[in-house]
Amino acid sequence: MKVRRVFGFFVVLTLVVMLSSCMATKDMVRTIEVSGTGEVQLTPDIARFSIQVSELGKTTSDAQNFANVKMAEILRVLSSHGVASKDIATASLNLRPSYQWIDNKQYLEGQIASQTLSVTLRDLSLMGPVIDELGEVSGIYLNSVQLDKADKSDALLEAREKAVAHALGKAEVYAKSSNMSVGKPITLSESSSASNPYAVREKVMMAAGSYDMATEIPSGSMTVTSTISMVLEMY
Repeated sequence: MKVRRVFGFFVVLTLVVMLSSCMATKDMVRTIEVSGTGEVQLTPDIARFSIQVSELGKTTSDAQNFANVKMAEILRVLSSHGVASKDIATASLNLRPSYQWIDNKQYLEGQIASQTLSVTLRDLSLMGPVIDELGEVSGIYLNSVQLDKADKSDALLEAREKAVAHALGKAEVYAKSSNMSVGKPITLSESSSASNPYAVREKVMMAAGSYDMATEIPSGSMTVTSTISMVLEMY
C-alpha cells in the first residue's frame, strides 16, 4: 500500500512538471532585433558663422576703443545686408594683458580687447557679398562657416518613416527565411543626425583690395539621417 502511494505521488509530480514545461513553452515570447536607416537630402537655406575682433593697445581703454571701431563697422555691414539684431549675439568678450619675451625676460607690451559675434544669415545669396564687404575691415577673423536648414522637421519625419520601413523589411526577410511571422514591436529606439555640407575652420579677413573677384559660397546639399533599432515578436 505504501509503495502504491509513493508511485502515485511520483506520477502526479511528473504530470505537474510536464504541464509546467508545456505552459512555459507556450508563454515564451520569441523576438528578433533589427535596425533600419533612412536618409533625406536637403538644400541648406541659412548660414551660421562667427566673427572675431582682437586689438592690442597700450591701455585697456585704448584696446577697447580700437576693437569697438572695428566692431561698429562689422555691425554696419551686417545691418546693411538685412541681418536682424536677433541673429547677432555676442559669443565672448575678453580683456587681458599681453606679454612679450625678450632675452628670457617677460615684458608687458599692452592690453588686448577681443570680442566674438555669432551670426545667422538667413539669405544664402548674401553670403558672398557679406564676406566681401567684411574683407574691407582689416585684421578680423571669420570662423567656422556652417550651412544648415532652418526647419528640418519634415525631412526628419520622412527619414524616420524610411528607417522604420527599412527595419520592418529586414525583419520580414528574416522571418520568412525562418518559416515564422513578424509580430508587434516590443521596443524601439532612434538616433538622428544632420550632415553639414560646408565648414571653414578659420579664415583671416584681409585688408581692402585683397579681393579681385566676388566670393562664392556653394550651398551643396545636406543629409538628414535617422537610425531605428527595433525588437519585434516572432511567432
